[in-house]
Amino acid sequence: MKRMRLPMKAGVVACFLVLLSLLSAGCALQLVAPYDARTEELIFADAQRVDQFYSELQDTPEERRSYAVFAAEYRDIEGDLRSLVLRNKVRKLNEDSTEIAQKILDQWQKCRERHKKTDAYKDAIAELDRDRFRRMFEYAARAEGAKRPTD
Repeated sequence: MKRMRLPMKAGVVACFLVLLSLLSAGCALQLVAPYDARTEELIFADAQRVDQFYSELQDTPEERRSYAVFAAEYRDIEGDLRSLVLRNKVRKLNEDSTEIAQKILDQWQKCRERHKKTDAYKDAIAELDRDRFRRMFEYAARAEGAKRPTD
């Protein structure tokens, strides 16, 4: 009986290995969403809009930086950032990029609320926020760029 079991086990293992190799031949295991050039373009476009916002803010004297002066631009940029989050959410296997885009949106909303509440924006805070957004957008662009196929 023992001699019958060994060949049977070996046969089962061999069949399993053959089946596994047939199933995996030509199949690639994909753990992240595929590269999307349009999403990468939108990341750069949103980064540019946020950077321009801070350029305009910093060019405005501190005493004239009331929230009302910048409210329309806050709304427009927030809409763009929400679109970026949505674009990332609807792509399968894209949780990391979605999380990055969501963090950018959350930070934008925090800065907007702080500006609205204080009705002011100090130079030092503006420079720190601008730098933070630059780093966050760099991270988002690198994450999308890392998905670009290598030939």
